[in-house]
Amino acid sequence: MRVSTNSMNSVLLAQTLNVQSDYAKALNQQSSELKSESLAGLSGQAGAVVSLQSDLKASENLATKAKKASSMVEIAYSSITSIAEIVSKAKVEITAAISGTVSDVSNLVRDADNWLVDVQTLLNVTMGGYSVFGGSGGQSKPVDMSLGGATGSAYYQGSGTDWALMVDGSTPLTYGVRADATAFQTTITALRSLSSMTSTPDTETLQNIFDTFDSALTQLGKLQETLSDQSDSLDSVIDAQTDFQLYAESALDSVRAVDVAEATANASQIEVILKASYAALSKVTNLSLTDYLR
Repeated sequence: MRVSTNSMNSVLLAQTLNVQSDYAKALNQQSSELKSESLAGLSGQAGAVVSLQSDLKASENLATKAKKASSMVEIAYSSITSIAEIVSKAKVEITAAISGTVSDVSNLVRDADNWLVDVQTLLNVTMGGYSVFGGSGGQSKPVDMSLGGATGSAYYQGSGTDWALMVDGSTPLTYGVRADATAFQTTITALRSLSSMTSTPDTETLQNIFDTFDSALTQLGKLQETLSDQSDSLDSVIDAQTDFQLYAESALDSVRAVDVAEATANASQIEVILKASYAALSKVTNLSLTDYLR
């Protein structure tokens, strides 16, 4: 009878190679803590991973934009606070002039000129190269006090479109304020009225300017309320996206991650099998015809 070990060798070799492949996979899972570093290794769960990764990236992008918008709103709020302080100072000085405490209004005129420069600077503030008060796509310096007359918004050279954040692909969340807002127009009108005084004004004129400043202060306060509401809305968007990202990352881990202890034990078991397979393959490979005839 003719005895051949070729068929047995082929079977054992194929089995050993399969065990070796399983061992390599187990070691990789142990070191990477992932079931597979490629989508192909996740079988039917690959689609879910791709979808979650896409949603996670979109959420991170939205959160980043919302944080930038929130920063812009904070800068706008701070600038308006500074403008409101200017208005309050102007009211104090006008009150002194009306009461007769100050007879020389030249200082008031000079202060008004300086305040106009300050307001222009505050309204031309930028963040990351974008104008905070210039509207979406507006130029970096939307306010030029050399333009326009005593009233109106001719000083404004920015965009006519508000900043907006697309929250769900169809619903825009507008934020920020433009430098042509009524509150700023009123403030600038009052400052220009002070700046343009050439002689000692009568009480009625000073009172009218005072009233204009008073109205401006109220309007500036309402703008700050609007910005506060916008800040709350943006914070809600950021919080919602943060919660979603935690959920998505957890879901991805449940699909991709492995239990390290379990992976280590599995690798050890496969290593034992692999050693046994190598031993069996070595023994069969070294068999001779004499071994079969004993």
